[in-house]
Amino acid sequence: MPIGVYARGSVSRIDRSETLRVAAELMEKEGVGTLLAMEGERPVGILTDRDIALHEDRNARVLAAMSESPVTIRADASISDVAATMGTRGLRRLPVVDADERIVGLIAADDVLRLLARELDGLAAVAAAQLPPEPAPAGEAGPPAGSPRAAAAHYATEVVSVRPDAPVRAAVTAMKERAVGCVVVAGEAGELLGVLTDRDVALRVVARGGDPDATPVSAVMSAPAFSCGASAPVEEVVETMRTKSVRRMPILSDGRIAGIVTFDDLVSALGDELHRLGETARRQVRREARRAQAERFREELGDKLQEVSTGLRKLGGDAMSAIGREVDGLRERLRKGRE
Repeated sequence: MPIGVYARGSVSRIDRSETLRVAAELMEKEGVGTLLAMEGERPVGILTDRDIALHEDRNARVLAAMSESPVTIRADASISDVAATMGTRGLRRLPVVDADERIVGLIAADDVLRLLARELDGLAAVAAAQLPPEPAPAGEAGPPAGSPRAAAAHYATEVVSVRPDAPVRAAVTAMKERAVGCVVVAGEAGELLGVLTDRDVALRVVARGGDPDATPVSAVMSAPAFSCGASAPVEEVVETMRTKSVRRMPILSDGRIAGIVTFDDLVSALGDELHRLGETARRQVRREARRAQAERFREELGDKLQEVSTGLRKLGGDAMSAIGREVDGLRERLRKGRE
């Protein structure tokens, strides 16, 4: 199915001459995190809430913060084409265009992930159908012993934290320096108070005309923040992200912040693991193909040797008989090689 079928047809647009505050207001009003700057029906720039949050001048024009000449994808491209383009270019969103480069819609990494997840669900169901049924777990102890169950700590990354009284400007600076999309807000004892994301900054500070130097993080952070323990199964972490509509889960140890699991890190790590699994499957397929090819070659060679052996015997003579015996011996070795 071409990607144009799945692209979000309703694209929020903005003029390049508008200010970032106007852009943030539009994002808040339309509930989006991406705006396209257009020239007629052609996308000439793409602006995200992250671009707005990390830009120093809130009164700057969209042109100063947007990514110019954005990479686009044709509407007739496949999901694999989209995933490959996003992966090689490090992008999370792609404008979808027709053959004349006119905008058709927008496709995000989240959209691609949902599409691939449907296919993976089907494959997982096929795999599960081939396995013997597992014994039901006793009580609420979880999966039976030996079942694969990755812990949250396996996917954790180092956390960047700030105090609740820190100005938003300091938090944004930390985001830029550490190349992260959020900071965790911690109390004096290291306890979790909330999370501040680039989206919080764009919609709760820039869109509302707040002063990032005078606004404390506590006034605009997302709270309460959902958290998990280091040993929490990743399945539970993902389920919490889904039901609570969050993309970040701080990890707590003895009530203190010890790390963070993010949606993007999970996708990246699980994608790497899936890629390795795919490579293993591909190697197996190639190995089996080579084995089958070698088997066919042995059978064909055996048939040819049979013909040669028969022909030599018809010729008669001691020399021919000796050669025939050698040919028969070779055929026997080939036969044993198949067993």
